[in-house]
Amino acid sequence: MKRSLPIPFSLCFLVLSAQAQQKTDSLRKQHLKEIEIMEKKKNMRTDSMSPALRMEGRMLEIPQNITGVTADLIREQGGLELKDIIRNASGVKIGYNSSVFDASATVMMRGFYTETYVNGMPQRSTMGALTDDAAFIERVDFVKGPAGFLISSGDPGGSVNITTKTPRQQRIRQLELSGGSFGFLRGSLDLGSAVKEKGFSYRLNGAYQQQQSFQDFLKTRKYVASPVIQYNFSRRTSLLAEYNFIHMLSDGGSSVTKIGTESEVLKDRIGNNYAGDPNLPQSGSKSQSVRLAFEHRFNDHLRLTVQSKYTVNSTAVWYLISDNYSLINFDSTNITRRLPVNNSITGRVAAVQAYISGNFKTGQQITHNFVAGLDYNYSKDNYVNAYGQYAFTFDRTHPQYGLSTDSVKMLGKPALIVRENNWTSAFFYNTTRIHTNWLFNYGGRFTINTPVTTNPRQPQKDETAFSPRFGITRLLGNSMAVYALYDQSFIPQSGVDASGQRFDPQRGNSIEAGAKKEWFQHKLMTSIAGYRIIKNNLLVSDLEHPGFRRQIGQVTSTGAEVDITGRISSRLSVSANYSYTHAIVSKDSNKENEGNKLAFTPEQVINSWIQYAIPLTAVSRLSLSLGHNSVTKTATYTPGFDLKGYTKFDGGIAYTHGKWYLRVVADNLTNKRYFSSGDMLVGSVYEGVRSYYYIEGAPISFKAFAGIRL
Repeated sequence: MKRSLPIPFSLCFLVLSAQAQQKTDSLRKQHLKEIEIMEKKKNMRTDSMSPALRMEGRMLEIPQNITGVTADLIREQGGLELKDIIRNASGVKIGYNSSVFDASATVMMRGFYTETYVNGMPQRSTMGALTDDAAFIERVDFVKGPAGFLISSGDPGGSVNITTKTPRQQRIRQLELSGGSFGFLRGSLDLGSAVKEKGFSYRLNGAYQQQQSFQDFLKTRKYVASPVIQYNFSRRTSLLAEYNFIHMLSDGGSSVTKIGTESEVLKDRIGNNYAGDPNLPQSGSKSQSVRLAFEHRFNDHLRLTVQSKYTVNSTAVWYLISDNYSLINFDSTNITRRLPVNNSITGRVAAVQAYISGNFKTGQQITHNFVAGLDYNYSKDNYVNAYGQYAFTFDRTHPQYGLSTDSVKMLGKPALIVRENNWTSAFFYNTTRIHTNWLFNYGGRFTINTPVTTNPRQPQKDETAFSPRFGITRLLGNSMAVYALYDQSFIPQSGVDASGQRFDPQRGNSIEAGAKKEWFQHKLMTSIAGYRIIKNNLLVSDLEHPGFRRQIGQVTSTGAEVDITGRISSRLSVSANYSYTHAIVSKDSNKENEGNKLAFTPEQVINSWIQYAIPLTAVSRLSLSLGHNSVTKTATYTPGFDLKGYTKFDGGIAYTHGKWYLRVVADNLTNKRYFSSGDMLVGSVYEGVRSYYYIEGAPISFKAFAGIRL
């Protein structure tokens, strides 16, 4: 691409002579070409499956509701973490979370908690917090329903896969600075060389971020680094090494959960943070992962991929509770005794994947795209919980902060929970195309799980399962398809219940049907899907034994989803979706629980984001954006009681001039107070009184981004 000249310099030539006029016209054409190329690079939707998902093909042809979100769309919306990105996919919501470190770790799909993978490999173990950042995210795929083709342990509700940034065909030079409400400051860079046919290439992403919370005392800092080196032995063979590092620190505490009675919630000062104190020891969360990926193309029809990954997640948090071992609550005189809590989690995941993918023909009218291979996964979690030896009197009407840090650090005997899993699986999936318009997707996985137990009364015993999949797609022309899918899932589960009994593996069945349509020369896709999921051996919180989980017999989730993503025109783009979810307990050892809704599941979620671009000159444009998020009736652990829904609005304005851009994004424009997530229990603190445990959504806030692409 030729380097463009500034507009004032071109105007000087315009005044000098007619010959200069011709030069100016030529320069303007170059500017227009540059803008067109930049527009093409800004993809608002994905046309095909991510290579990390293993299966190949157009999104239109896959018999499953899968939404791919590009880095361009994430950037336009000012997204920085996974919790900012989920608005672009139907049926997805952040569930109940408790600290500043796990805001993105509790993703729910179709009523169930999901696993998050990075490049098709497990990112965290069952208890380790997930820390993510847009600095290394190239795209995010929301796979609704089971995904045995991705990994054996995929939840029947769905899976999230993050594809990280690696070297591209073009050189990359990008720098961005941003700032905003609550002391938000951030700087990020993206540097990369072009991929060579033979030789080394690299990409380096890094970021630093700091921000205060709207809640008192909390202040976080985040450090991100993601170097990638790739060596191409030839155009068919490559080896990639990647290291992802995220370190997040929090001062003043870590808990973002509040508790209150019905007369108090959403009516107090929004900044109240009784679980925090300026003298609490620093909390922190660190995630490190190393990935090696080898790829060899034998020819244009056969490819071998081998990749391995080792991840360590560690989190250590400090916060305060009342000495009755509940979140901060007060007696009738507004007095409580605050008790320090220290939790630490260390999770390790080791994974190896080897698979062959390709295509072949059996006759002139029948083609096959297949993937077959082996997966190995090992995970271990150590969870330590300790309470302070001293409690400190606190008066809500005359709050005094500034605890003795030395006294806070004096802890009692810690409690340790260890969870360990070890499984191997073999898989084969194939998509057979017959006479162009019929596609059959079929295959399955065989999994062997070896639970690791330290209980001598529970001998080690392998768990095995075969999980089949069958889907069919009928193309109606080149831009519309209808499909149906049957899929099963098998999820090994670690840990024990309050009586020390090991959990049985989770098994699920899913039926899905839908239709997809591409519009405006494949720039916009709409999809509609309906599903029914039956999940056996689900784990839920054991309210009678806090800190433990129990296993219920069966849950059923039924729902419908609508997604709209892409461009209506060169100026107008849209990302909108709707989901309806009805998830209930269908079988339980306690018959009274049957028919109850699954806690934290919203009945309906509606999202939208519309952007309109206005060309100003040949090299500049102005973009206006407006979006919203609506949630209705989020279920709680109290039967028949739902949290109140909400609607909040977001917006943005962006100015682009050649390689420079300036963007301002606003969240919660109407300053709505609402439950981001939460629960309600009767009698948990005060006899016969409803107590809300909730995370409050942030008030109105702004972020401004300024950057340059060289």
